[in-house]
Amino acid sequence: MEAQTNRSAAQTPKSYPIALANLTGAKCVVVGGGIVGSRKVRGLLDVGADVTVVALEISAELQTFATNGTIKWLARAFVPDDLDGARLAFAATDVREVNAAVADAAHARNILCNIADAPATGDFYSLAIVRHGQNVIAVGTDGTSPKQAKALKQQISQWLDKQ
Repeated sequence: MEAQTNRSAAQTPKSYPIALANLTGAKCVVVGGGIVGSRKVRGLLDVGADVTVVALEISAELQTFATNGTIKWLARAFVPDDLDGARLAFAATDVREVNAAVADAAHARNILCNIADAPATGDFYSLAIVRHGQNVIAVGTDGTSPKQAKALKQQISQWLDKQ
């Protein structure tokens, strides 16, 4: 315990890793329908979340999900009421002002929010995940280098495949 209390600010981790449970059926809102938004949606669908996407335009993949009823798509600009009743929010647009508005609306409602273009200002980071049987391995870099986390994820996945 002594060693932990004497850590310098540079040594102190910026995040506390957790795994969110019981998201099956939980309303999760993703604002943004591009590459990043699509990745967030896939992860949420993997755990059974009830996903709403708010975006004027969405990727072909999300279009398919919307057409077959897998997700709800609000084809318009974000409004704060979009987050009413949500458990999680994801600000995944390429417009800083929109992402900031999503974060503000989420915080006003006590909803955890992931902010793609400014991870350190959000409530949580999405980690790179490796699922191998019953094992789940998460790799993160405190939001500083998603590319590095992805590379580590690939190395771990390849290593597990050889076991």
